[in-house]
Amino acid sequence: MQNYKITSKESDYKFSDLIDVAEFEELLESFYKATGIPNGIVNNDGEIISQKGWVSACSLFHRINPESNLCCIESNLKLMENMNEGKVNHNLCKNGLLDYVTPLIIENKIIATIFLGQVLEKKPNMEFFKKQAKKYNYDEEKYLEAISHVPIVSKKQMKYLMDCIVRIAKMLSKSGLSKLREKNLQDSLDKSTKQKIELKDILEFSPIGIVWSDVSGKIEYVNKQFSNLFGYELNDLDNINEWYQKAFPDKEYRDEVILPWGKKVVLSKKEGTPVPELETTVRCKDGSERRVLISISWVGEKRLANFSDITEHWKSELRNIAHDNMLDMVAKGSQLSDILYNIVQTIESEDSKSICSILLLDEEKKHLLIGASIKLPEFYNEAINGLEIGMGVGSCGTAAYLGKRVIVEDIMTHKYWKPYTSLAKKAGLGACWSEPIICSSGKVLGTFAIYHEKPTKPSISDIERISFAANLAGIAIENRNARMELEHRAYSDYLTNLPNRRYFIEHSELELSRYHRYGGELSIVMFDIDFFKNLNDTYGHSIGDLVLQKISDISRGILRDIDIIGRIGGEEFAILLPQTNINEAINVAERLRIEISKGKISFGSEILSEFTASFGVSDAQDCANMDKLLSQADLALYEAKKSGRNRVCIYKEVDE
Repeated sequence: MQNYKITSKESDYKFSDLIDVAEFEELLESFYKATGIPNGIVNNDGEIISQKGWVSACSLFHRINPESNLCCIESNLKLMENMNEGKVNHNLCKNGLLDYVTPLIIENKIIATIFLGQVLEKKPNMEFFKKQAKKYNYDEEKYLEAISHVPIVSKKQMKYLMDCIVRIAKMLSKSGLSKLREKNLQDSLDKSTKQKIELKDILEFSPIGIVWSDVSGKIEYVNKQFSNLFGYELNDLDNINEWYQKAFPDKEYRDEVILPWGKKVVLSKKEGTPVPELETTVRCKDGSERRVLISISWVGEKRLANFSDITEHWKSELRNIAHDNMLDMVAKGSQLSDILYNIVQTIESEDSKSICSILLLDEEKKHLLIGASIKLPEFYNEAINGLEIGMGVGSCGTAAYLGKRVIVEDIMTHKYWKPYTSLAKKAGLGACWSEPIICSSGKVLGTFAIYHEKPTKPSISDIERISFAANLAGIAIENRNARMELEHRAYSDYLTNLPNRRYFIEHSELELSRYHRYGGELSIVMFDIDFFKNLNDTYGHSIGDLVLQKISDISRGILRDIDIIGRIGGEEFAILLPQTNINEAINVAERLRIEISKGKISFGSEILSEFTASFGVSDAQDCANMDKLLSQADLALYEAKKSGRNRVCIYKEVDE
């Protein structure tokens, strides 16, 4: 990063005048550690305030070679062209790496420039960098190793990251600017108590909300920004207590937090002590809410209150906390329903007027099922649970069908809601914005919806909220699906899709434990395919696999849901039969034996029907563990094979 002085729209103060540089450097250091992306910020006079991280491809190669360093300088100059507020410039350096820059603008003046880079947008083209190594005489192996460590970040993600840093820097700058001006004002007042200063002339254009009142609490002035933030004019507020009641309508919160803090404010004038800042949520005149930081100072007999709007930063913090909580819940194996409930609760907490829900697509990808809902009436949830998706099926059914966001500002007049207006009216719903929940492969998993009681148009912030929530839900659902798939693979036989030996033993041990505790009946059947080796040798292993799959299908068709079957060896199967006595188990084995002997498989123009199975049956009486129960069934199976195969034999205890 080179030193470049910004000359357009410069301010009379620097970014470093407004913030704690050391703390901001720590923030950028944390950002670099979290993302791996180098960053820096430069004052409007070209002074480097902070610079964190530097990819080795630049520090050890591009900047060292005079020729490639010229490419870096050229890239930096291009980055600085046409900088505007809200615009993130980016440039692909001739050395192959991307850099990003945006101005930090306060009161329409540039006070600093923020840099992010050096990164790649996609997997590096190593052939290009090999040519670079040859062109500038780099050590190719070390250079390509350095390139492989460059962060890969999409342009969209980089813009989000830049927006995050800019928002934090702006919030700190505005707060610092307010304090700087307040200090200057105090200094001016201290010079001469006889000089009368019209505070309104100074404070009217402040970027933060300001109120002053006399020692009795009577409000004498509110500036324009205060009215912009909260909607209240001076004639709406007579005194501080009236403000407290309107801004903090929750009496319990007012009594426990606001009033004790107000007493400290009064006491601070008498004792000359500083008043701690208060971070709180204010109810605006229109019923909306803003998160603010309130600081109080006494100027002579006037109480000066500053209100810094930190709503966006607060919401960002809430979302980061929600994101971290969700990842923590995922790591701990929490239920998906609990994670989704947590997401809904977080988004609703940002706006008390919003009502949120998550709907999940069923396995057929045709119907929406309730995933999480806190505020919606139960009758409404029951009505939409199982709703078939399609064009014009409300906001969520349409969003899931199209895989696109659907915004319905007025439910009662929108064509998508025509079949459901009476349901929505009964539930007191006036608007519904629905975002499809999409996995990394692009498939729709469900929808996240925000409802409002009255017809409502979403703001940019609302769109960000719904997108954030849908993304979080997508991560949680995809993780759940991946975990279920891993568990299925760990406990299933890949060929027959039956439970494997591990699953069979673990679940059979539990069933045997229940049998010993509560009594009842429990039996086991063990069987394997007769002459399976000859079958493989004659027809090939692929035909043998088809026989195993056929037997798996036959078994599923005969057994109950509570029965536990597993493939425990090559051609060997075991079935645990809860609440089944020995005679009933023999009947099950006979049915299986007969159906298997009737089985046929087709391959090419041939049909194979020459396979049978032998069965051993035992009950769990006197069996302390599965090893003994399996051993008894195995002995019975051995007897069936010794007796001629294709038959069922019962375990008989041999007297010693």
